[in-house]
Amino acid sequence: MKFRAALGFFTRLPVGSAPLPPTFQGVIVWLPAIGLIVGLLAALAVALATLLLPAQLGGVIGCLVWVFITGGLHLDGVADCGDGLLVEAPPERRLEIMKDSRLGTFGGAALFFVLALKAAALCTLAASFDGSWSGLLTLAGACCMAGALARSMVFPAMHIPSARPGGLGAALHNGVTRRHDMLALGIGLGICALNGGRGFTALIAALLVAWLLLSAAQKRLGGVTGDVFGCLIELTESAVLVACCLR
Repeated sequence: MKFRAALGFFTRLPVGSAPLPPTFQGVIVWLPAIGLIVGLLAALAVALATLLLPAQLGGVIGCLVWVFITGGLHLDGVADCGDGLLVEAPPERRLEIMKDSRLGTFGGAALFFVLALKAAALCTLAASFDGSWSGLLTLAGACCMAGALARSMVFPAMHIPSARPGGLGAALHNGVTRRHDMLALGIGLGICALNGGRGFTALIAALLVAWLLLSAAQKRLGGVTGDVFGCLIELTESAVLVACCLR
């Protein structure tokens, strides 16, 4: 039931309605597993499109499917963090800007570059897909690792003080236990290990991006928010996909 609630909240997959606990207790732990599902479906979309169309179109279609499955949920965090973190203002004003539903210049630019980077990485991975089962496993491994590892990074971030008490970030923090941390990080590290050397490179990229974003959030906002978590997922996904393109 809680897995279905998590799947219904974090994706647009037709799983029916399920009650969502107010503190996300027992729901947030499924986040890395949901990342695996999102990555797998995106990889299948890339593979199928690449068999029928040029690799560049296959990668773009995969990116569109990725966004559709998640409903753009985390992209909202990218836009809000772009507007809030890049503007020169006190922390209180930055938080007000991030809460504003209007899209600013910095937010629009952040959205464009994150989506362009993800699409370019998927195009590169699509170009190396040869239609074989081993090629599909390689492609799926990269996409699943991006989805799961990015969401695993949220768990240590949830132990950073919330910049907006009472917000989604605080609710997520209250619903997490040490057991949840260990399970989520175990999934992330496990899939990195299955990807061998490429997994190690992806892990380094994910840790670097997470450190840069969370350091900026602590310095400029005074902590983390739900938008920061969403931005963290999107940036880390893109970083992992780019790392998987390296030879």
